[in-house]
Amino acid sequence: MASSRPHSSDAIKVAKVLMVGAGGIGCELLKTLALSGFRDIHIIDMDTIEVSNLNRQFLFRQSHVGQSKAKVARDAVLKFRPHINIKPYHANVKDPEFNVDFFKQFNVVLNGLDNLDARRHVNRLCLAADVPLVESGTTGFLGQVTVHVKGKTECYECQPKPAPKTYPVCTITSTPSKFVHCIVWAKDLLFAKLFGDKNQDNDLNVRSSDAASSSENVEDVFVRRNDEDIEQYGRKIFDHVFGYNIELALSNEETWKNRNRPKPIYSKDVLSDELAQPNGNIDKSCAFDDEFSVSAMASLGMKNPQDIWSLKENSRIFLEALRLFFTQRRKV
Repeated sequence: MASSRPHSSDAIKVAKVLMVGAGGIGCELLKTLALSGFRDIHIIDMDTIEVSNLNRQFLFRQSHVGQSKAKVARDAVLKFRPHINIKPYHANVKDPEFNVDFFKQFNVVLNGLDNLDARRHVNRLCLAADVPLVESGTTGFLGQVTVHVKGKTECYECQPKPAPKTYPVCTITSTPSKFVHCIVWAKDLLFAKLFGDKNQDNDLNVRSSDAASSSENVEDVFVRRNDEDIEQYGRKIFDHVFGYNIELALSNEETWKNRNRPKPIYSKDVLSDELAQPNGNIDKSCAFDDEFSVSAMASLGMKNPQDIWSLKENSRIFLEALRLFFTQRRKV
């Protein structure tokens, strides 16, 4: 006797899915849903795309900065799945239009949010509408996914959630003590200065010795001058953030009475005058054989991605990655 239950592929085709959040998790979710056969997907996200999103939210590009995340994500997925229905809402999930009746029309809700308040709100709507909720999120290096079905599992709020971990800017810039401090520094401070609004202040906005002598603002450190080649620009940034900024931190003797003092690093002390491979000059052609696999490591002849790089190798990778970035940007 044939089963009356619908085949899983048929259930996927007719399912109506609500995604809340179109950021780092949301981009992955939307891509996976589309490629898995779901044909009716709705997305709610109130945010617009920022430069700092581009390193992990792969559906977005530089040209999308300032646009709605939900709408751009929809357009990006429709390019490779043009025959499915994706409806974006550039709105706050807490807006009155997204009430219990709105939630009742969906077979499942997927959360990709970045704050507890919105997560709790969606959880309560799903309970009221009797719709399963798949909750996902990240904290630091950790990720988690939980499924909440009314009457069968505990709800999202049945267990207290710890407050999100934040790192004071003063700690990550002046006295970092954990690996995660360095990652947050690179993402929130250095990445923003290199690829975001260079006029926006953050803790890298200290005056360098060169800037002080010429009465220029420190923003000039992060702006490449017309007469400045790429390596000069890279070394200038290197010297500023790893040399001068460290010397500035060391000037406060009280801070280091009971701490290990960091050592300022300048490019001239780590690298020779000419950036070169161990066996000669950089092979600038090999990095561009495939424009989608540009690699500073490959162009420097460093074959094993599992190697632990020395200070010199890390420094060379930084300068070469910057060179590849500017070279490739001219091609776009």
